[in-house]
Amino acid sequence: MRVFIAVDMEGATGVVHHDQLMPDGRGYAAAQKLLTADVNAVIEGVLLVEPQAEVVVGDGHGIMRNVLLDQLHPSARLVVGSAKPSNKPLCQLEGVQFGADVAFCVGYHSMAGTPGGLLAHTYIGSLIRELRLNGRAAGEVEVNAAVLASLGIPLAMVSGNSELQAEIRAWNTSSVFVCTKQTLGPTAAICLTPTATGELLRKGASQAIADRSCWHRSVTGRTRFEVDTYRREQAQKAFAYDGVEQVGEMTFACEHENAAEAFRILWRACTMALEETPPWLS
Repeated sequence: MRVFIAVDMEGATGVVHHDQLMPDGRGYAAAQKLLTADVNAVIEGVLLVEPQAEVVVGDGHGIMRNVLLDQLHPSARLVVGSAKPSNKPLCQLEGVQFGADVAFCVGYHSMAGTPGGLLAHTYIGSLIRELRLNGRAAGEVEVNAAVLASLGIPLAMVSGNSELQAEIRAWNTSSVFVCTKQTLGPTAAICLTPTATGELLRKGASQAIADRSCWHRSVTGRTRFEVDTYRREQAQKAFAYDGVEQVGEMTFACEHENAAEAFRILWRACTMALEETPPWLS
């Protein structure tokens, strides 16, 4: 069995503040260890059920060099490197197109605009005010699930902040959800210890692998993404990219018969829309 684990950081154990999310933050090094421990717990849960599983971990947060390779479970391989479209046109899912039987999303958060959401945003917090998938507001997990479905890969498990569960259950009632912390507000939560979270993640991963009724398959077919930006100048830059449709002064759209291809257009348009290249994308 081939398992792909797409990793974000805001929903990892103990992560509640922006100073934990980037290398210049004083809490970043500790957050790296917490994130890596979460990923290892998920891998351990997978291997309890499928000892010969091939596991690929996709580091999908910020600089995408967050998971500690020297502390990662030896059974796994790590996709690491910046999210430039020339490097990672599928962003958090880059590498999955080379083959996987099932996917997990570990360490995730709620979408931009979620009231009181812990570190809530959608892909690029300074750019995307709302992202819509086929007309409905969607977060990163739902978009990833659509891309996975277009590649024939189901989503078996999600872990993250408490309010993310309701967001996911609006479109996915089957995937295992593991709550890593109870959200109190945008930068505060009631956190479990790494030991407690690790046990929940191991159990959740084992269940997700053992019980295929947990494997969610999103609807495939023609896919349209629409993005409302925060600034008119951002949208104007996106309009210039081939395959991008101007919908309004601050809204652009990307559409394709295949969700993975639609996302590749979307990701390039988003990176082009930025007023300058941020350090995490360089």
